[in-house]
Amino acid sequence: MLLRRAFFIAAVALFSSTLGISQTAQESAPNQGTAAAPPPPAAASQSPEQPQKEMPPDTKAPAPVPSAKPQSDSIPTSTTENSQPQLLKAGTEFRATLDTPLSTKTSKVGDRFTATVSAPVRSAIGNVIIPTGSKLNGQVSDSDNEKLADAIKDMGHLNLRFTDIQLPNGTDVPIDATLISVHRIKPATRTENTTPPTISTNAGLSGAFGPPLKGLAVGNLAGGGYVLATTGKQVNLPADCGLRLRVDRNTPVP
Repeated sequence: MLLRRAFFIAAVALFSSTLGISQTAQESAPNQGTAAAPPPPAAASQSPEQPQKEMPPDTKAPAPVPSAKPQSDSIPTSTTENSQPQLLKAGTEFRATLDTPLSTKTSKVGDRFTATVSAPVRSAIGNVIIPTGSKLNGQVSDSDNEKLADAIKDMGHLNLRFTDIQLPNGTDVPIDATLISVHRIKPATRTENTTPPTISTNAGLSGAFGPPLKGLAVGNLAGGGYVLATTGKQVNLPADCGLRLRVDRNTPVP
């Protein structure tokens, strides 16, 4: 009897214990569901090692920056071409008019003189390389040829040597030129119902070359020439007389 009662008490206690555990599990189940809910996934951070594929919605794409052109493209080709010297070829003829008179009476060896280029001198391709108005510089000199000097010592003569041409921009171009002939200048002609031409400081710029000066002969010398008197013993080259010359050697002109 006592054994049966003890067994009954133990069964009741076991049942009560099982019932308590079941209720505790049911009460804790909702709390665990709430606590176990994972937080919303955070926005994936942009990896610094990977390029950004999409721009943020409130950010504008930067304006494209034009690339600078190479410096060589900005240099005009004409500047480079114009910087190359041009060639005044040997044998080229040109004209100039004397600025001051020369005479066997007043001119001495060593005296310098100038003449003004009266027509543009062009290169083989037609470019003007010696402009009108350039100055031809020369000097009264002795003849280097002893035989010639002896032959003309009793005749009136002037030996002329040309040294350089000064361009309007101030550039000096050394030159060897031979005197071919000496001319008088024809005055510029006037037509009716026109205003008279303005008289310039150098009449050779407005007039054409006439016939050679009478009573004179020209001897050709490399780098110059000599003017002989064929009548009398005096040589007079008036101002504005025309000089026809020939270039002796190829000459670069900047």
